[in-house]
Amino acid sequence: MSDQQLYPPVSIPDSTATYCFQVNGHRLVIECGRDAFYDRCYDFDFDETQQGLIENPEVTGEIHPLQDSFYALNESFRREYPGWIVTVNFQVWPKTELSMKTGSWESRESLAANTLLAYRRSAFEADKRQGYISPKALNEISVLESGGRLWSFCEYGDFGSKNSFLTELTDFLVLTVDINTVSFWQRKTYPPEGLKDHLKPLFIDYLSRIQIIPTEGVPESELPPLGFYPSKREEKEIDSEGNTVVEDTSSTSSSEWGW
Repeated sequence: MSDQQLYPPVSIPDSTATYCFQVNGHRLVIECGRDAFYDRCYDFDFDETQQGLIENPEVTGEIHPLQDSFYALNESFRREYPGWIVTVNFQVWPKTELSMKTGSWESRESLAANTLLAYRRSAFEADKRQGYISPKALNEISVLESGGRLWSFCEYGDFGSKNSFLTELTDFLVLTVDINTVSFWQRKTYPPEGLKDHLKPLFIDYLSRIQIIPTEGVPESELPPLGFYPSKREEKEIDSEGNTVVEDTSSTSSSEWGW
């Protein structure tokens, strides 16, 4: 019996908001829900120091720009699988905070090796705590390409509940995207056979929707605007006879994002 027969089809719902922020010459655009938690700063410009990163005296270390969640199923399956809710957490880290080597990583091998360095500390947790998973060898880290960008991938956390994706932003910054699926199976147990393989295409699809746009030399007018933009609710104007008024859209932008 195939995984497709064992588990329901998974998909990412249509976004109801767009979050756009900037970090050191890269503008990031993320589709999300209108109830997502997000940082209102929008623009981060960090300098490398021996202590990590400093933007100003109040901002040091990593930042947490966005946390979101969504059903991985369409409505017809949600009653049967009520716990299939994905939580996604975005973080931007200085490489030094994760014990990684600074400087540009030019190969899949260097990305995987530095990702392993980041989990060196949590590997000790795996030895102490029953059911805690953390990568301890290079063969537990894979590298994939999405949107022309390399991402490392590994599993960690209690019973492998977190799926961690990491990509390099600059010589001293990385972006991590942690996708938590802990509610997909019974607590304090390992995921059932075949489930992680069934979910992996969903993760890759999610990564493909993240836009990371270099801004050097690009006019501000040609870049997506910074901020958090909930989608407009579809409200129909009704005339005196109860008929829907057709909106003239000839003068509006046809862009998917509205910019």
